[in-house]
Amino acid sequence: MYSTGTGLFALAWLVRVLLMVGSVEAYAGSAPNPTSNCTTTFDEALQECATQLGIPAERLEQEYNLLLYPADRDSMCLVRCIGVLLRFWNDTTGLREATIRQYYEPAPEDQCYLNRTRACLDALEPTVTDVCERAHRSFLCYHQQFGYLRKVDRYVPKTPLEMKQIQQDCLDMFGLEANRLAQYQDGQFPDDPETQCFVRCVGLKTGLYSDQDGPHVGRMYIQCDSCADEAVFRERASECIAAQHQRHKLSKCTAAYRTLYQCFRDDQLDLYASSTTVSVPTSTGARIATKSPVNAIPALSVRKGSLDKPKVTPDAWQLEIILEGLYNRKH
Repeated sequence: MYSTGTGLFALAWLVRVLLMVGSVEAYAGSAPNPTSNCTTTFDEALQECATQLGIPAERLEQEYNLLLYPADRDSMCLVRCIGVLLRFWNDTTGLREATIRQYYEPAPEDQCYLNRTRACLDALEPTVTDVCERAHRSFLCYHQQFGYLRKVDRYVPKTPLEMKQIQQDCLDMFGLEANRLAQYQDGQFPDDPETQCFVRCVGLKTGLYSDQDGPHVGRMYIQCDSCADEAVFRERASECIAAQHQRHKLSKCTAAYRTLYQCFRDDQLDLYASSTTVSVPTSTGARIATKSPVNAIPALSVRKGSLDKPKVTPDAWQLEIILEGLYNRKH
């Protein structure tokens, strides 16, 4: 477990923390909820990509705004650009299904949309290596098979670079010492007032947490990129959050720490994934079900030197993981 040190260092640290408790909690309590940039619409991404790629305005009016995405080069690269902006496409790992699903609503009477979408994706030949073409064909599987496009704000998963900036902002916001950041990146999140408010700050700025509703389980699942079966993930995460809320009344920072850290650290997420399977593409494009690897979903509490835990190859990762910028795990 984390130790604050011994001797004079420990005493000095304790005095400093006790002096800061009031100011940290007071500042955290009045901090705004900066989540306005955590979501965007499909149309906003379409407009930005069309501008960046020099797509003529008439094509937007005559095709894309009418939900038509033909298989020409401009359209294929436009779709790739939209996917990159909304984080449902990555040139290395491909389609991020938990993210793109946010933008489509199946018809209530349609009972086969999942099977059709899966069959379409499975039929995508591995020989298609052009990133624009592959993004376009993967996108069409959802656009044509899954349901109707929903032109409303949806959560955009954070990249590692964005997460690192957020954690630096939170460190600066509370005036924490620079060595705190190294400690957090090393996977050590002690149960003290400074760390509690740091965790809350990251949760607020990423849009993964609010004081009113606690952790946003749906967004956490999307940020994790289908790290487990969604129903299992939601059920077990909700159970853990409810158990934390049964305790006595907590301050805002402590409540955030108890739920975000206690319910979404790596060993807790292992529990969520322990009884689920993941779909792994084979060399022929077929998919086989395999057991989720143990500790494949590290979160806040990952530490360097955890040599007793199996390593996961890059191919086993789908995309970013929950709160990825909070530590420096190499994979």
